[in-house]
Amino acid sequence: MQTGLDDSPQNSRSRRGATIARTSAAVFALALMLTGCSGGDDGGGADSAPAASDNTDQGSAQDPSKGTQGSSKDPSTAESMSVEDQIAYGCRLTDKIKNDFPDGQAWKGARLDFGEDRVLSELMSAGSLLGGASPLGDPVNQELQDLGRDLVGAVNTLKRDEFATLVDSTIDTCKDYLSTDSSGVPSTTDTSAKGQIIYGCKLVEKTLKKYPDETSWESAPPKFGQDTALNEIMTAGSLFGGGAGGTNDPVDAGLEETGFELVKGGSQLDYEGLPTTLDQAREGCSDFDV
Repeated sequence: MQTGLDDSPQNSRSRRGATIARTSAAVFALALMLTGCSGGDDGGGADSAPAASDNTDQGSAQDPSKGTQGSSKDPSTAESMSVEDQIAYGCRLTDKIKNDFPDGQAWKGARLDFGEDRVLSELMSAGSLLGGASPLGDPVNQELQDLGRDLVGAVNTLKRDEFATLVDSTIDTCKDYLSTDSSGVPSTTDTSAKGQIIYGCKLVEKTLKKYPDETSWESAPPKFGQDTALNEIMTAGSLFGGGAGGTNDPVDAGLEETGFELVKGGSQLDYEGLPTTLDQAREGCSDFDV
């Protein structure tokens, strides 16, 4: 039966992308208020975020090229999945994007729109990994968190003319995270489409360890601006390919759809729906070597 609506996959992805742009706007605006655009400023925001002294997710900010134990590690295999590990992966993902789109001319020649090229989800993922989706008030690296917020905002508003500059600025600021390990061996981090999914799956598992069921969400839901969970949920969704309305060539269509729901649920603070979506993500991740 004809409904008069265009239900093609491409149009569906475009509608999903537009939905993300609308629903994310409020949460990014709230992020700006909470952080006061300067994170560590006690006077910014309605709720001042607590110091990170007892937040084990924060890691150590003393040497960004090393893990939380003081030794070099590949963030895609790091068991801690600390905020610092996520920043390192975001930096290396940005470097991958730079290789795919080396200059402004390459960006101008690309036809980028919601539900099309995966690079929009990759830009969203990179920005979110840097803390740009639901930033903390006391970030590991304020400059990178600000760039992450700008990357996410540029994707949500499709400011294509800003992508090249933001990528270059991020790589320049990321230089310590992009260096080789202590033995001089280049990083072997997997930033391929499949590697991104695997990293996203590990973020889902990290969240499920802290919030294993609906009861845990009801009793102590993550507090915006003070818990890494919301940022990590939206990051995982983007890494699955759902960060900008999906892609025209998904690695796993079902997991990409779940990724869209994670981004949507995180941006809308949907604490009732997120437990189910996280369980669906875990099920979809069972097809990958996590």
